[in-house]
Amino acid sequence: MAEIQLTKIKSIYGDIKGLLSQIPLPNQDSYISSFIVKQFNSSIDELSDVTGTDYSRNKVTHEAIVPTHNHTVEPFYYSASVRPQIGRTIGRLEEEYGFGSINNQSSPNIAIFNKNQNELSINIDYTINNLIDKADDEEQKTKLRELRDELNKPNKNWEIIKSILIWILNFSKDLFLEVLPIILQSKI
Repeated sequence: MAEIQLTKIKSIYGDIKGLLSQIPLPNQDSYISSFIVKQFNSSIDELSDVTGTDYSRNKVTHEAIVPTHNHTVEPFYYSASVRPQIGRTIGRLEEEYGFGSINNQSSPNIAIFNKNQNELSINIDYTINNLIDKADDEEQKTKLRELRDELNKPNKNWEIIKSILIWILNFSKDLFLEVLPIILQSKI
């Protein structure tokens, strides 16, 4: 029963994150449609029902409505007021349930996007740092640091990476399987 509830909460969390991704930054567009706000507030109601916790203070209120004299048109909301409410809810769910946390994953996910090199390096560095933190053996930590440093270089030396991977494979098959997705991401 608890697992089903957590799955429902995670689904609602995903819906809310999806809504936030559809709201432009305030410097790009100051207003958003009432549809998004209605969907968010509906998700808050569902979240309150599923968790048994009152999340109603996270709802977007009428104070965020853009004043208008035409009452036949659906209202628009200030994006500068809506985005923080949604972000606040996402942050709370991430804190309470560990959603979006890399630390909860037993191995890194493979998600290959066409990103610029800086974003990719940050992701790789963070994942390898997690592996370094988990490592018990000092030689393992040293090899993972060497791998991290080589993957962060603009001109990677694949011979060095290959020799580190061979060492890791000989050291631990499980560690190799955790490192492999990182290597695949950095190949791009």
